[in-house]
Parts: sequence; C-alpha cells; structure tokens
Amino acid sequence: MTTGIPQVTAATEIKTAVRHSFVYGLGNVLAKALGFCMIPFYTHYLTPRDYGVLEILDLSMSLLGMFLAMGMTAAMLRSYVGAKTEQERHRIVGTAFVFVLGTGLGTFLLMLTVVRQVSVMVVGPDTPPTYLLTAFSSFIVGYIANVPRTYLRAREASGAFVTVETVGLLVMLVLNVIFIVSLKMGAFGILLSSVLVGGAQLLVLSVWMLRGIRIHFDMSLLSKMLAFGFPLMFSNMAVFALNFSDRFFLQHLRGLEVVGVYAVGYKFAFMLNYLVVQPFMIMWQTRMYVIHQNSEHRSIFSQIFVLYSVLLIYAGLAMAVLSPELVRIMVGPQFGAGQNVIPIVTLAYVFYGIGYYLELGMLLKDRSSLVGAVGAGAAILNLGLNYVLVLHFGMMGAAWATLASFLGIAVASYWLSERVLPLSLGAGRVTSTVLFAISLYLVARFWTPASVGATVTLKLFLLAAFPWVLWKTNILSTAEKSTLISAGTTIRERLSSWTTAVSGIL
Repeated sequence: MTTGIPQVTAATEIKTAVRHSFVYGLGNVLAKALGFCMIPFYTHYLTPRDYGVLEILDLSMSLLGMFLAMGMTAAMLRSYVGAKTEQERHRIVGTAFVFVLGTGLGTFLLMLTVVRQVSVMVVGPDTPPTYLLTAFSSFIVGYIANVPRTYLRAREASGAFVTVETVGLLVMLVLNVIFIVSLKMGAFGILLSSVLVGGAQLLVLSVWMLRGIRIHFDMSLLSKMLAFGFPLMFSNMAVFALNFSDRFFLQHLRGLEVVGVYAVGYKFAFMLNYLVVQPFMIMWQTRMYVIHQNSEHRSIFSQIFVLYSVLLIYAGLAMAVLSPELVRIMVGPQFGAGQNVIPIVTLAYVFYGIGYYLELGMLLKDRSSLVGAVGAGAAILNLGLNYVLVLHFGMMGAAWATLASFLGIAVASYWLSERVLPLSLGAGRVTSTVLFAISLYLVARFWTPASVGATVTLKLFLLAAFPWVLWKTNILSTAEKSTLISAGTTIRERLSSWTTAVSGIL
C-alpha cells in the first residue's frame, strides 16, 4: 500500500464518488434532457434520410477518433494520478496536447485532399461533400479540445467540466433552431452549429489550460502513455462496433431511411448511457486508482459495484417499461417503429455499464492488453451477428446483436479480472437483480389492461415494487443499506439548506 495516503472509510469514498458522479450526471441530465426534448423538433423538420445521413457522419467521425486518439484519455488520466509532482503532471498534459495537436492538424490537411472521394464512400453521391468536411472539422476541434477537457477531469473539477459542456450544448441547440427554422439549412445546419460551438470551446479551454501550465514535450512520457493506451484502442473500437456498427449494416442492407428510424428508437435507450453510465465512467477513470490505495479498497469496490449496478438496472427498467408511452408522446409517426428496439437496447446498455466496471482488475494491474483483447473479440462477434441478424430481421436483429455482444464483454471482463486481481465484487447479487428486473418488464409487457390509465398505473406499481423487494431481501448488504440511508439523509439536508437559501433570496 502506498504510504502517505489518508485512509478513509468506505462510506466516505462512496460519498466522494457519488458527489462527482452526481455533478457529471446533473450536467448530463440537463444537457441530454434538452437534446431529448428536441427529438420532436428534429423529427418534424428532418426526414428519415436526413437523420440517417447525420447518424452515419457522426458514427464515421467516432470511428476515426478510435484510431487517432489511441487511448490517450485513459492513458493521460492514469499517468496524471500516478505523477509525484506538479511539474511532472504539467509534462504529462503538455506532452499529450502537443501529440493531439500535431496528429489532429495533420489528419485535417490529409482529409482536404480526399474529401470528395471519401464523401461518396461514406454517404453516397447524393450528399454534398461539404457535409463530410463540416462534420470532420467538428471532429478535429473536439479531438484537440479533449486534452484540456481531460485535464479538468484529472483535477476533479467536475463543476467546471459540466458548466463548459452544458453551456456549449445550449448554444448549439439555439443555433440549430436558427439554422434549421429561420435559415432553412436542414441537416447541414446541425453540422455547422457543431463546428462553431466546438471551435469556441477549444479556444476557451486551451487558453485556460495554457495559462496554468507550461508546455513540455517528453518523448519517453508519450511512449509510456501510448503503450498503456494503445491496447485500449481495440476496446474502444469494440465499444464503437457494439454501439454503432449496426447503423452501417442497416444502411447497406436496408437503406438510410431505416437507419433514421432505428436511430431515433436507439436514442431513447442510449439515454441510459448518457445519464448513468457516462457520468460514472468520467468520475471512475480517475477515482478507481485513488481508492485502490486505500486499505479497505476491496470493501469499497464491492459496495460501489452493487449500488451502481442496482441504480443502472433500475433506470433501465424504467426506460424499458415506459418506452411505449414516451415514444407516442415525443416521436412523429414516421419514426414510431423504432420503439420496438428500445427494451432490447436498454438491457444491452445495462450490461455495457456493468461490463465497464468489471474491467477494474485488469486496469488496476495495468493489463490494458487484456481489455483490448476482450474488445477485439467482442467486435468480431458483433460484426458477424450484425450481418446475419440484420440481413434476416432488420432493426430487431441489430438490437439483439448489440445485446448479445455487450453481455459477452461483461462476462469475459469479469472472468479475466477475477484471475488478474480477485475482488469479490458481488456479481451474483447483481445477476439476481438483473433477472428480477427482466421479470418485472415481462409482466408490464404482456399483462396489458384495457385502458391507458390502468396500464400506466400497473407500470408505476411495478417500478415501485423493484426497490421495495431489493430492500426486503438480501440482495443489498447491511453496509450498502446503511450507505443508502446516509446518502438519503445528506440529500435531504442539502435540499433543505438550498430551499432555505432560495427562500431567503426571494
């Protein structure tokens, strides 16, 4: 165990993790809730083909990012936490920034020479090359800005990080409305607003970062970061394949219109990733190394795993059960068929979030190559399943391929991590919780009362039954229940103080 590290209780570490996750999550809730509420707007002004073009461009940029970044975010965070001095931390940040700036500008210049040919390959001859060039420009500024964003995360400046992201999204949504409604720019308006907002964020974040550090480039540091991060590229590619390769199969086997319909349904399930998984991941990439230095790390890891998984499963159950009502309210009829994929993809993201945590042992032991191997295997499995299932079952086949592949990653990650660093996380209790949630969903799915009011009442009753049963059974340990009680008390105290402060101002 590292000396000089203050030893704190499991409850304290969990509260710290929850606090940062809550801030990141609150930013995601505000940001994605605004974006989610824009779905009726987009589905009104854009055709399914427009939506399909945007989806393919976005996914193409994400795929390029997997190769270009080479796991730099995870490597930078790992190196930053392990650094002994502030000067060493500055060298890490400066080295990463120089690397990303050079590769980003070089790739942009290369794209300028082949943009027409690549545009035909990606979105076909009927879409102007300016769409691809604008999307690529947005990608490059975001790729470079990721270094100062990661620096914010390394400093655990969750509030500043969320503020930058939320303000950027608000401005982007306003520009989208102006470009689409007032200037009649259609899908291109969304791409243009992304470039403008991304460029502004890059300028602001870079100026802030460079005022606090001096740029140092250290080739040996870069080599170490790339050695850690490069294998993770395969894991990131696997996540991309699991998340998005189905769109490409649907594009070529079923058409861009089907991609657009599927993408709208997928967005509902993807909200689970935005609201629960990503906030946790942003916090956890730094915090897990800090917790590992605590003598009670096994107990802390187990409690966090069970509580995080239960929250994730409950959120997924709510999305799956209420998805028919949400789609009827928010989505135009031409996109309604996408509702059928929501429960399947939602369960897939439950497994994705759990599987991410189960990589813990491999990452703590610096066995990123194993993480990459799991990812590569899952990517191959996913591509094969997508081809067969999309060919025969269309959108539903794509959803089932995603589910099977994410489940495979979770199982393989758990098996390998337990052999590298056994932690006894409580996987059996989490598995029981997943099965219980599936049984409640099936009741809501197949027991449908005659009236809408009775249907909604039944679904709310089932959602209320989930936490009650968990509390009354042995799925949650005494320590985990105590942590929840303590967290509830803290939340009530904070809400009370905020209410008092607001009342005083008014």
